[in-house]
Amino acid sequence: MTISAKEVQELRKMSGAGMMECKSALSEANGNLDEAFKLLREKGIAKAEKKSSRDANEGLVAIKNEGNSAAMIEVNSETDFVSRNSEFHVLVNSILEIVMQNKNNIDKSIEDTKTLISDAVGKIGENIVLKNIKFVEGNIYSYIHNSVTDGMGKIGVLINFNSDSREIDTIGKNICMHIAASAPKSLTIDDLDTTIIESEKEIISKQLKETGKPDNILEKMMNGKLNKFYEENTLMGQKFVIDPSISIEQYLSQASKEINSQINIKEFLRFEIGS
Repeated sequence: MTISAKEVQELRKMSGAGMMECKSALSEANGNLDEAFKLLREKGIAKAEKKSSRDANEGLVAIKNEGNSAAMIEVNSETDFVSRNSEFHVLVNSILEIVMQNKNNIDKSIEDTKTLISDAVGKIGENIVLKNIKFVEGNIYSYIHNSVTDGMGKIGVLINFNSDSREIDTIGKNICMHIAASAPKSLTIDDLDTTIIESEKEIISKQLKETGKPDNILEKMMNGKLNKFYEENTLMGQKFVIDPSISIEQYLSQASKEINSQINIKEFLRFEIGS
C-alpha cells in the first residue's frame, strides 16, 4: 500500500525514529499508526513512551480543597489564549464549585454544568469540553504544576493518604511534585493494568528473540526488563526525583520512622492537559 509523507511524519513524532524506519514499519502495519509504533518498539527503535502525534489540547486542570475533601477537573479549550482568559477561569471555578457540591455524583455534575459550558461556548467562541472529573475524601494533598492562576495549571495531582497524621505536609508536597514530574501509571505492580503488562511482555519477548541466547538466559533477561519497566511505571517503584538513590517506597518507609507513624498512599490522581 502507499504510505503518505504525512503518515510517516506522524509516526516520527510519536516514536522519534528515522524516516525510513517509520515508512517500513507503516508498510508492515498496513498504515496502522499504533501497530507501526509497536513494531518500532519491538525492534528497539522507538522509546517506550509514545509522543503525541497531534497538537495537544489546551485548557486547564484545576483543584479545589475544602477540609478533608477535594475536587480536580480538566477543562479543555481550543487555544491556550482562551485558557489564560479570566472568563475561562471564572467558568472553571464555577464547575469546581458544582463538583464539590455534588461530591461523588459525577453524572449530576456533568448534567449541572451543561448549560454553564454551553453559555460559555457562545460567549467565548471556542469549543469547551469538561474532560475529567474526580472528587475524593480523606487526608488529601494536592499540587498544581505550570500554574496559570491560583489552583489552575497544566498538570494537577491529588494524593489520598491512609494516614490520619497531619505531620506529613512536606511528604505530601514532595510526592505530589514527584507524581507531576514522573507520571506513574499505577501505585503498585498489583494496580497496573494487565493489558499494559502483557503488551510489554510481548514487546520484550520479540526484542530478546533476536539475541539467540538460551531459554534460561532469556527468562532472566525478561525478568530484568520487566522489573525495570515496573520500576519506571509504578509510583512505589520509581526513583524519588528529589533523591534518586531511593525509591518512593523507601522514602515513605524512612518518613514513617521519622514521625513514628505509618504513612501509606490510598490512591493518587494525575490530570495533564494534552495527555
